[in-house]
Amino acid sequence: MTRPRLSQLMTWEKHVALVLEVLAEALLILKSNGSLPETEVDLNRELYWCLLKANQKLSKIGRGLDHPPVPEGKNPPDTDDATRSKREDKIPDFYWGFIDHAEPDHRRCARNLFIECKRLGKPARSSWIFNQNYVHYGLIRFTTTDHGYAKGERSAVMVGYLQSMEFEEVLHEVNITASSISLTPLKGPLNGWQKGGISEFAHSLARAFPISPMLLQHFWIDLRNVK
Repeated sequence: MTRPRLSQLMTWEKHVALVLEVLAEALLILKSNGSLPETEVDLNRELYWCLLKANQKLSKIGRGLDHPPVPEGKNPPDTDDATRSKREDKIPDFYWGFIDHAEPDHRRCARNLFIECKRLGKPARSSWIFNQNYVHYGLIRFTTTDHGYAKGERSAVMVGYLQSMEFEEVLHEVNITASSISLTPLKGPLNGWQKGGISEFAHSLARAFPISPMLLQHFWIDLRNVK
C-alpha cells in the first residue's frame, strides 16, 4: 500500500478549520432538535451526538474528520511538565485530537483542540449565575495553571448555550465579570448578532504559561426559542 506523502497529510491548521466547521454544523443541529435538556451536562451529551451527526454529514463532501471528539477526557500530559501536574486531573468538556506528522519530537506530536461549554442567560438560582460562571468556570480555565486548558496550543473554543436574556445583556454581564478579574473583555461578535443562529467572537487571552497570548474563539448558539 502506498503511504501518503508528508505534504498530503492534514495540517494542524486544516484540522482546526474542520473541527470549527463541524462544531458550527453540530450546534445548528442541536438547535433544530426542537426539544432540549436544560442542564449543561445533558446539553453537552446531546452536543456530542450532534458532533458525530455533523461530522458524518460533512464527511460525505470531504469536510469531516476520521476520528471522534473526546467528551469529558482528562487533560493529557504536557511535555514541559517534568512530573504529573494538577492540570492532568482536570476535565474539559471536549477535545478533538490530532497527530502532527511534521513534528520531529514525538512528545509534541499529539495536539488537541479544546472545547469548553457553558450556559448563558438568567441564573437558575441566586448562587449559580450563568453569565458569571461562563468566566469563573469556563473562560478562566484557559488562563490558570491549575486547569491549564489548551496548554501549548495557540487556540481553543468556548461554546455558549444562550437560553434567555437579550444578547447585549449577556455580553455586558460576561464582560463585567471578565474585567473584575483582569481578563480582556469580549468585543462584539465578528458576524453580528445572529438571532436563532451562532454569534462568533475572537478573544485574545494572556496567560501565565505557553502559548500566550492565545486565541479563544467563542460560539454562542441562540437557544432562546427552544423548549
